Amino acid sequence: MAQIAKGRVCTLFTLLLLGSSAVPQARATAVQATDAQVEADLKREISGLKLGSSQVAVRVHDHVVSLEGTVPTLKVKREVLEKARAAKGIQRVESTLEIAKAESDAAIAAEVRKQLSTYPHYTVFDYIDGSVHDAVVTVTGTVTTDLKQSQITERLEDVPGVVELKNELKVLPVSQSDDRIRRAIASRIYRDPVFRNYSRVNPPIHVIVDHGHVALIGIVLSEVERTKAYMVARSMSGVFSVDNQIKLSSEVKEQ
Repeated sequence: MAQIAKGRVCTLFTLLLLGSSAVPQARATAVQATDAQVEADLKREISGLKLGSSQVAVRVHDHVVSLEGTVPTLKVKREVLEKARAAKGIQRVESTLEIAKAESDAAIAAEVRKQLSTYPHYTVFDYIDGSVHDAVVTVTGTVTTDLKQSQITERLEDVPGVVELKNELKVLPVSQSDDRIRRAIASRIYRDPVFRNYSRVNPPIHVIVDHGHVALIGIVLSEVERTKAYMVARSMSGVFSVDNQIKLSSEVKEQ
């Protein structure tokens, strides 16, 4: 890039010596017009995003886009950057965009829980946990498909105030044997009279299976329920180990 710029300067200098000053002036005007057009187009595209009360300042100079201001979510920030990078003739994008500050980590955590609880493909065979610290959301757990991982990322990027999302979700490997085990365990648990007061729509126990190793994760009311779920999983054909992470509701309240 430095060599190209140097060559351009030398060319202009030669033309000036020849007394043709109109040529470099016309060239500079053309560059400025191109930058101005790209800037206008980019401003129009960005204005169509969900900015809310936020504002983004856009400047284009010498094929470099500069972005300043605040945006409400990580999703909008990503969209703004993608549009800037995709603009015709742009060589570089410089950004100091910031996420508008949320009321508190607690407010962010509440919205994250809402987004996860309303995710329609979250099942008894997935388990998601996480934390919020200084507006940075860390998501952990396991899901059964890559699609779920990407869709959950998109939902959480749309939470106002999240400045960074650390997605540490593990995608379970495709396995017919594991599918058979997880379906059989869940079916036996939730058909058992001990669990008649629970629903698989909002399951108290999640059944995670990875290469025949089972983890039971959730919260139940009694030790009888916790023990029963463990015995069901332990007796299932093809299971190599069972990690019983089920907690009693009384234990959770004490924490």
